[in-house]
Amino acid sequence: MIISVLLLILLLVVVPLFVGLIPGYFIRSPRRSLPMIYICGFLSCMALFQIVCVPVVLTKPHEFSLVVVIYSCVLAALSIVGITLAVVERRLNGNRYAEVYKLDRVVSKDEIVMWILAILVILIQMVMALITQCFDGDDAYYVVQSLLTVETDTMYSIKPYTGLSTSLDLRHALATMPMWVAYLSRISGMHPTIISHSCLGVVLIPLLYMIYYQCGRLLFRKDTRRLPIFLIFVSILYVFGNVSIYTNETFMMTRTWQGKAILANICILAVTWLVLEIYDYENEGKEMRIGYWVTLTVTNVVAAMCSTSSIFLIGLLIGMVGAVMTVHKKDVQVALRLLVTCVPLLIYAGIFLMV
Repeated sequence: MIISVLLLILLLVVVPLFVGLIPGYFIRSPRRSLPMIYICGFLSCMALFQIVCVPVVLTKPHEFSLVVVIYSCVLAALSIVGITLAVVERRLNGNRYAEVYKLDRVVSKDEIVMWILAILVILIQMVMALITQCFDGDDAYYVVQSLLTVETDTMYSIKPYTGLSTSLDLRHALATMPMWVAYLSRISGMHPTIISHSCLGVVLIPLLYMIYYQCGRLLFRKDTRRLPIFLIFVSILYVFGNVSIYTNETFMMTRTWQGKAILANICILAVTWLVLEIYDYENEGKEMRIGYWVTLTVTNVVAAMCSTSSIFLIGLLIGMVGAVMTVHKKDVQVALRLLVTCVPLLIYAGIFLMV
């Protein structure tokens, strides 16, 4: 059990940090921070799984072990690349990460108390996700699909409801979130149900608030004292957001492991944050934005991994942003660059229509 937990920590915490050093290398201080590195790395790891898994699902659905081998090798290679880039930059430019956290003002006791409260509320949500259980009818498909993949080494070839063989389920085959859970289970040796109901919430909930933290840094950069208050306010919305079974908050807290919850809460929020970063007036030079453009494209791949409905949901969101930015900046190139980031969505839409 201890070894399984350590392996999950390696896959869900350590490896994303190493992989995140690659896009982080192209984002200069003071924009770069540890939460930003982790967000970019986690999204990149999920996108890489989608890129590796979909071709195998479509061509060799009975060889999940092939996905495990290829994806593990890719993660190892990119982790080495990320560490290498970080070491090289440290030798050339010193520790740029330390510069991000240097404050030019004295932090008041009130602000320290607010930060403690913000972190405490987030920790409570993580603990509740770990020790409590919320069962959902969709588990009969998504969690069972992960379990079938682990036990039979097949992908979307068996009906979870009946256990009978079936042709490729294209509606779900392009959204490989259950396969990602199966990968975590295969590597760690932990049951897919435990990973889904207990482990992922402990990782995805802080990831959500890291993205809100990054948004808050932009929204309140002139007065960072408001940032912990912003996080507390967002936490209150999530804790008391179960006013309907259809709200984002309900999905995040009770269906954290499902792709639709990640799409609604993390992917859409990440797109919002990245667009804010790219077009923030404080940016200086195109080289600072390269990492964000790459991460925005990666986020679109993750959205496709979570749900096939993201093909038009995320595309519509980015299209609306592109139209507004084009009018605001009076530059059609803005919309064209955003369109390029939607290419993965167009590719998956084409696959869905042709196969």
